[in-house]
Amino acid sequence: MSAMRRSAALFAALALIGGATLAACGDDDEESNGEETAEASGPAEVTLTADDAGGDYTFELSETPTAETKTVVFDNQGQEPHALIYARLGEGFTVDEAFELQGRQGSAETLIEGGAAPGKSETIEIKDPVEPGDYVMLCPIGSPQGPHYKLGQLEEFTIE
Repeated sequence: MSAMRRSAALFAALALIGGATLAACGDDDEESNGEETAEASGPAEVTLTADDAGGDYTFELSETPTAETKTVVFDNQGQEPHALIYARLGEGFTVDEAFELQGRQGSAETLIEGGAAPGKSETIEIKDPVEPGDYVMLCPIGSPQGPHYKLGQLEEFTIE
């Protein structure tokens, strides 16, 4: 299945459950001296912690992902199930537009998706290359108050 079709299918599924989540990466500097390489290199693994304590929906990243990030540990410390969508937004699209379009028309390309039951963690590998662009990590699960990503479980960032 092509990446575009996977993205469309994923966003279609997200629309049915009412939400979405994204996060992005840091810079990818092409310089090769020691100092610049240290700046360009990023964490190989980041942890995204989801919580819903007291009705407050939060996402907290251990550090911003970069093009070098290869795994995301999704840690659900909440009392409810939470999911993770990590995607690159299509140029000129917002999170809400990509969600409404369900990833169609080039609005988003999903890198990873996963979820974790309350009190559980999942380690998810990023298989596709991370290219420069705007990224999002979000929880697509809906609630009576709205999708979790609109309640605070959303991280947006740019990878240069």
